Amino acid sequence: MKIKRLLIIGLILVGIYARCANLSEKVYSVDEVRGLMRASGYAESALVETLYTGEIITASRLQQYQTPSVESSLGDALGAFTNNPEHPPLYYLLMRFCLQLFQVPVAARWLAVGLGLLVLPAIYWLCLELFGSAAVGWSAIAIVAVSPFHVLIAQEARQYTLWALLAVISSALLLRSLRQNRWGQWLAYGAVGALGMYSHLFFLWVLLTHGLYVLLVEHRLTQRFLRYLTVSVGIGIAFLPWVWVVATRLSRLEETTRWASSYQTNLLSRAESWLHNLGIGFVDFDWPGSFIDPLSYLLLAGVAYSTYQLCRHTPRRVWLFVVLMMAVSSLAQVVPDVLNGGRRSMLPRYSLTAYLGIELAVAYAIAQVFGSRKSEGYRFTGSAIRVRKSYTDWLLLRKASAILLLLGGVLSSLLITQSLGWRKGVAAAANLDIATQINQVDQVVVTDVKYFYVLSLSYLVSPDTRFIAINHEPPSSNYATMLNQIEPGGSFFVYSPSEALVEFMQTAENLKIDLTADQANTNLRGQLFRAQYLPSTSSLVR
Repeated sequence: MKIKRLLIIGLILVGIYARCANLSEKVYSVDEVRGLMRASGYAESALVETLYTGEIITASRLQQYQTPSVESSLGDALGAFTNNPEHPPLYYLLMRFCLQLFQVPVAARWLAVGLGLLVLPAIYWLCLELFGSAAVGWSAIAIVAVSPFHVLIAQEARQYTLWALLAVISSALLLRSLRQNRWGQWLAYGAVGALGMYSHLFFLWVLLTHGLYVLLVEHRLTQRFLRYLTVSVGIGIAFLPWVWVVATRLSRLEETTRWASSYQTNLLSRAESWLHNLGIGFVDFDWPGSFIDPLSYLLLAGVAYSTYQLCRHTPRRVWLFVVLMMAVSSLAQVVPDVLNGGRRSMLPRYSLTAYLGIELAVAYAIAQVFGSRKSEGYRFTGSAIRVRKSYTDWLLLRKASAILLLLGGVLSSLLITQSLGWRKGVAAAANLDIATQINQVDQVVVTDVKYFYVLSLSYLVSPDTRFIAINHEPPSSNYATMLNQIEPGGSFFVYSPSEALVEFMQTAENLKIDLTADQANTNLRGQLFRAQYLPSTSSLVR
């Protein structure tokens, strides 16, 4: 028993280290920089007006939009929050407090790490309420501690660790309220449920899971069911202010979520993504999803077996809760994507509740395996010995599988600590190589990409790096202004240009851009080019 506890403590320490290592050096995603800007009280329009003028602006000047200033009030922040109705404000209010306290953007990541670590004791409590077993609780802690999914969401200044924490706490409070049926516990559940809705709109799937569970367990209008209904109405009333914000800004909501809802691909590609995403709660080597990846099938088999063991060996009130956690959240993403298009089901973070359910099922299976005793010798002969030996071999295989699963999480977590940009295919991670080139030479960086990509890049380059941003919608009056900022005969960088900007540079007689034929036929966004402003007495543009 002491060895098991030491191993769990070791896994917790690995999880803490993985969440905290190199936190300030990791790439800031475009979602992070937008969240930091909103929490600091700056509207998108304010930065756009400052940045896209064709004038020089330094990276250090851009960074001023990532922390609150004296002029930026709480009212300004609330205004910025309401302009993004897809993000309820609770996490960003907490973020603003941390930013004001420490005055560095990485403080927002410290907040996410702290909330993520609180998930560990919270899920232990949930296991006590659901399984009545400390062994399952410790298994769940071990899984979540080194889960690459949880490590990654804890490293981002975003609301997902808050969502996870409130989902686990509200679930534990619901189970305790159903068991003890005291008003104080029901009110606590209602308060946490309301906070959960202000953490993420998809917390609705957590509440729907709870509602279906209460309905299926209680069957009829019992006192417990009526109290649950009363508290649920209270949660809805508490969330009405943000419902009003969403209702009055539906066009803005559609605009900001179009990237996720309008995505189109075939069902085979979706299934490949689902298979890959299922496993990254336990093992993630940043490999692309593929039907030929044997690891994905092994993890799928492990989850399926764990769920089977859960349903076979626990009472209905136990396995039903876990299965609903997995099913409701998953179906809420998959069905709209398949019917109407979109990529929500292909993004792991949106299925956070399903991951928690899967982890509970696997935690139960691991606790069951290590709680089993080996046969004490073979007292019989013939078939009895063969059956007993077969069981022992099967038990050893399951124990080895559980150990390998946890080791896979440890290895994944340690690999994440060594990477400054884990998802290599995303634009923010591509900025690592781009920033290395920019930092080697003191040259102006010209771009017409959207502001959040420039903000993300500003964390990786020297504070004195000069940017010239121009409107990406042609024709642009900033083109001539841009050239006035560049010394004739000098070279400069062109970062993530639009086709319009490239066309302008190719047709301007005194501009030369290094663009190969292969590059011209690919997406220019996310790339860096060299250009030169040639001295000329003729017109700038033919």
